[in-house]
Amino acid sequence: MKILTHNMMACTKKQCMGKGFPLKVECTEQIVLQQEFNYEFTKNIYPKLDWAGIAEISKKFNIPIELDATQHSLEDEEFLKTLHNLLCNLKVITGSLTCPNCQRVYPIDKGIPNMLLREDEIYQDIKE
Repeated sequence: MKILTHNMMACTKKQCMGKGFPLKVECTEQIVLQQEFNYEFTKNIYPKLDWAGIAEISKKFNIPIELDATQHSLEDEEFLKTLHNLLCNLKVITGSLTCPNCQRVYPIDKGIPNMLLREDEIYQDIKE
C-alpha cells in the first residue's frame, strides 16, 4: 500500500463516518520504490491531500517534510520531490491500519489493505 492510498482511506464502519480518518499505520515490512519524479502529478495531487495525515505518516517513517505547506511550495522542487517520495515511493508490504475512532484493525498483507468488515460487524452497523 502506497502512502498516497493511505491518505485517502478511512474506516469502513458506519459508526465511523467522518471520524475514522486518518488511519494509524503500523508497519512490519516496507519497501522503497524508485519511481521517477513526476512534477505534474505531484502538483495536481497536492490540494487533495490531508495534511494532518501527511504529518503523522511523515513522522512515522522519518521523512522530514515541510508541514507548513502553502501554495508557494508548489514552486519548490525539493519540497515536491520529498512529497512525491513519501506518497509514491514508500510502500507498506505488511502491517495494519487502525481506526482512530473505533480501534478496528485492518490488516495489510502483500501490500494490500483488507478493508472488508466481518459479518458480525456488518450486522452491528445495521442494528445501530
